[in-house]
Amino acid sequence: MVAQLIVSGVLISAIYALATTGFTLLYGVSGILNLAHGTTLATAGVIAWYVGGSGLVGPLAAIAIGIAAGIVVGLLTFWLIIRPLQTKLKLSATDEHVFMLVATLLWTIILQEGLSAVFGDVPVSIPQLIPGVVDVLGVRTPISSLLVAAVAWGVIGMLWFYVSGTRSGQTILAASINPRGLVLCGVNLERINVIVWAIYGALAGLAGVLVAMILGVSPSGGLELTATAFSIVVLGGLGSVGGTLIAANLIGFLETATAYTLGPSFRTLPALLILVAVLYFRPQGLFGRR
Repeated sequence: MVAQLIVSGVLISAIYALATTGFTLLYGVSGILNLAHGTTLATAGVIAWYVGGSGLVGPLAAIAIGIAAGIVVGLLTFWLIIRPLQTKLKLSATDEHVFMLVATLLWTIILQEGLSAVFGDVPVSIPQLIPGVVDVLGVRTPISSLLVAAVAWGVIGMLWFYVSGTRSGQTILAASINPRGLVLCGVNLERINVIVWAIYGALAGLAGVLVAMILGVSPSGGLELTATAFSIVVLGGLGSVGGTLIAANLIGFLETATAYTLGPSFRTLPALLILVAVLYFRPQGLFGRR
């Protein structure tokens, strides 16, 4: 049982880490909590499942289409929801945050109902890319699941290299620290926001496809995914990527242990309890700056 919990916890934590990294990056740069995050993941997973099952494209092409769907939803969220609120309504900082939360919540309901109308509100899963199993700590583990974990951490590593080792990545990092200073230096903050939302969409799209491979997704499951992601970023500290990665592993292992001991229907209970406790005792999270 212990070995099974360790292996399953590592696999789930890798997906959660990838799924919440983009969420944290988005908040760190723009200060926006996107409540449509879970539905963005679900959209990518459902579309990848649909095009892959149609037989028109191969598995890798279906994954690419799912990632593209995440990018499209991310950019549509920015252009249709976020940007109009920022430019057309003259709101105070406090009111703007409230409007963003309400608007992205309504947007996730629209996306969810649209997905349900087109694809049906049933859980779907993407077939494994590589057949076969291997023995890990005495646990028979699908090779495809190990590949999913490796891809998740590999992409996180690539994102770290991009942010810390490239000029445009360092500009994004500077935008998360002092956006006004960037504007004074002549940097187009609008362009930075578009790049960040595109990166966010790609990360969310890939995470949605991987979730569909391991856990399965459904249009109505978007809000549950958002709740889990929100719990992770709040525990890690809003805007802290390192804190998010640590929190993703903690939540991943706790949810796995809960699913094995109490049943799958109680899987999300630890994340919600931790969210309440963190908001009450340490609102800034483990490593949050604000």
